[in-house]
Amino acid sequence: MTLPALLAIGLAVLVSASASYADPNLIWDRAACWDVRYPTCWTQGRSLRDAFEFAGYKILDADQLKTWMDARISDGVPSVVVFCQDIAPDTVVESASSACTLRRYLDAGGKIVWYADIPMYYQGHVDATRTNYGANGSIDVLGFSAAGAPWDSEDEVAFTADGVDWGLTETWRSKRPTSRSGLRVLARDASGNAAAWVKHYVSGDSYRGFARLFDRSGEPNFNDVLRVAEYPNVPEPFVFDNQAEGEDDIIGVFYYPWYRNPAVSGYWKHWKSGSYSPPATWSAYYLPSYPDSTWNPSVQLYDCSDTQLLRWQDRAMARAGIDIAIASWWGIDGYEDAAFAKAIRTCKSVQWCIYYEPEGYGDPSPQKIYNDIKYVIDNYGPTRNYAKIDGKWLVFVYVAGGEEAGNRWHNAKAMLASDGYDVYLNGDKAAAPDPWDSVHSYRPVVYQGLTDTLPNVDDSAWIAPGFWKVPEETPRLEHSLSEFTSAWNNIVANRDSYRFILIETWNEWHEGTQIEPGQEIVPDPNGYYPAGYDYGYDFIDAIAPAAVNELRWRSSGHRRVVPVRLEAEEMVWEEGASAEGPSECRIPEEGIRIGSSIFVPSPSDVIFTVRAKAVLNRVERLLRWPEFVLYLDDTPAAQRQVESSTYQDYSDVVSLSKGIHKVEVELDEPSGSYWDLVVDFIDVNANEEN
Repeated sequence: MTLPALLAIGLAVLVSASASYADPNLIWDRAACWDVRYPTCWTQGRSLRDAFEFAGYKILDADQLKTWMDARISDGVPSVVVFCQDIAPDTVVESASSACTLRRYLDAGGKIVWYADIPMYYQGHVDATRTNYGANGSIDVLGFSAAGAPWDSEDEVAFTADGVDWGLTETWRSKRPTSRSGLRVLARDASGNAAAWVKHYVSGDSYRGFARLFDRSGEPNFNDVLRVAEYPNVPEPFVFDNQAEGEDDIIGVFYYPWYRNPAVSGYWKHWKSGSYSPPATWSAYYLPSYPDSTWNPSVQLYDCSDTQLLRWQDRAMARAGIDIAIASWWGIDGYEDAAFAKAIRTCKSVQWCIYYEPEGYGDPSPQKIYNDIKYVIDNYGPTRNYAKIDGKWLVFVYVAGGEEAGNRWHNAKAMLASDGYDVYLNGDKAAAPDPWDSVHSYRPVVYQGLTDTLPNVDDSAWIAPGFWKVPEETPRLEHSLSEFTSAWNNIVANRDSYRFILIETWNEWHEGTQIEPGQEIVPDPNGYYPAGYDYGYDFIDAIAPAAVNELRWRSSGHRRVVPVRLEAEEMVWEEGASAEGPSECRIPEEGIRIGSSIFVPSPSDVIFTVRAKAVLNRVERLLRWPEFVLYLDDTPAAQRQVESSTYQDYSDVVSLSKGIHKVEVELDEPSGSYWDLVVDFIDVNANEEN
């Protein structure tokens, strides 16, 4: 599916739930079938189920569907039911027979809308098992083969005049078409086979019967399904975008802090697995260009706890215009947790949050979730660099789909809230809304996509550069700058339909989804060597113009815009800095920085005024005053001697380009002295004389 087509589903402010009717006497009894006890095959259906409920459809489980169909068979009231799961339940398909309830409902003038897998291919049971009827199921139940054409063409469908009249707008790639014979064809594949169709069961009928569309996995455009369901009426389209999606463009990137190098940590981690033996061979088809692209794997296979590596990554993220780094997190006191503790204090150009991975590999209890999230907030909230959305701590959750996961997170979220920990949850493939504040899809095997939810849930778009996972011999998705750039431009153009724009990923080198600078290798088992594809900062620079200059995280709690006063108590403090009074920060030794990210709206000479004082922490005969270094983007921009134990202002003018910059202060202490530096604030102002 293409992104503009997906956007037709919309999601923000409800335009109207009313419909204008081609026939004012035709009032549908509208229902949608959804039952979590029963299986489904090619679609999960939850988002469409929620959308139809929002549109006023009755949601029926399998037992209720049986009762409802029997009633419509008896009273003949015009009715339509949309199946949000693509396996018919045994309550209405009691057997593979035209005598079953579903077929009798069609014969009585009922209307069914079906999408995804082949109709009647399976019969579903309440214990989530299924009986395989195969292609004969549709013959026995519907009276013809619903799978009577070659499969898996992946042709993009073309709408017929009937398809346009019935309201289809979004194309798809066909996988399970059938023969056109005896059907009203709504869409065809390239060979002319029916990829969307209607089978009428009442003589002379032109709008009821069994309607089938979107013959592939996934979910179709909601408004297309709605129009097919209510044809010949013309329902007003639903638009579900909310205000936050229209106002905020929050750019996040998935970050993996799990790499280790023996020069820093004493051992290899993640670069070394199975038969890989770094630095000769390693578990990726690419090599990071850290600190540059000169071939040196023993250094370039970096360690995520290395301060210089983190500063390099921080500068690259600022260059890209990233707002939030979403760090893979596996549990309390793990090595990813230790690396996160350092990254969130060192990388001040971006804010940070965790990607809660345990959900994807188990079913953590509400108590475990509570313990983990409480630990994260208690330990990383005080850094002043843990991201908040709408005043709540941001947590991304991996593989959060399904009712059961939602129930566990609902309970954990309530437990956290009762203890004063308000969290904003963004769930991967989550069944929104409750408990999810937003949803996303971690799916870097396609270049782009987006989620579509109801107005009370924020949506996310995602973009990926490619996918080539070791040890697979060929890429599932080519690492393509042109495809990535096209996808990015598309996402930027349609940004009002989602609050988050997520890049998948910054540095998942094992799967080849990274945009971090690097180069492709030739995986010779005797020793890797360059393949000649060095993409450097290309992917970063592809997103930077819009990310830095156009997209904005406008809600509170984000990057400050010049002119601004950076109060010490609001800055990010590296380990070792401590509070001095209610609002100042004490830096006790060299190598410890405090600072913040700023946005400079236009190229200009900027005045930096540091209010600071020197404090002697022990008696010393010879007083040699300390100095401080003002760093801009990790480069020393000014150095001043602090010649007073009371606060003084120290000003310097520095030329800066438009964009994101990191401002930091560090103590430079004379050898053998015992000074601490205490900082009150840093004023950042444009030089009005120029």
